[in-house]
Amino acid sequence: MMNVVMLSTVIGLSLILMGVASGRTARAAKDPGRGYQKLEKAILDGKSISMTLDLAACHVHGTDKPGPNVRGSMRSEGYMIEADQTIAFATTHFTVKSDNTPIDEFLSFRVQPSGVVIARSRFLNASTYAVVHDATYDCAIGNGTTFHW
Repeated sequence: MMNVVMLSTVIGLSLILMGVASGRTARAAKDPGRGYQKLEKAILDGKSISMTLDLAACHVHGTDKPGPNVRGSMRSEGYMIEADQTIAFATTHFTVKSDNTPIDEFLSFRVQPSGVVIARSRFLNASTYAVVHDATYDCAIGNGTTFHW
């Protein structure tokens, strides 16, 4: 059930990207740190950036267990590059579960200079603010997350 909610989040937030990743993306998969440098430049150049996400290629934070079989794409309206060079961005989405529970879904991402991407999803009951779901995944640029501009 939670995978369905997560899928609705990713799809609800996303613009489906159709096309084949460029050679630039293939190189980033071999060197995630290089992918970070290109992402940072694209952000500072004001490019419109989208991200494809494949949580099954990621791991549940701190384990070797793969993430759920959820794929999609999304855009974020803003990016911050923090003092430690971490790139942070997030998005939210309101939806209603099949049992009519209103849900606020939050997705946040932290991209480290090494190319590691920490993805966190939190779902709150929109009426009570009770946490319905809270999960963190470890991904990498080119392996679980790919950036496009």
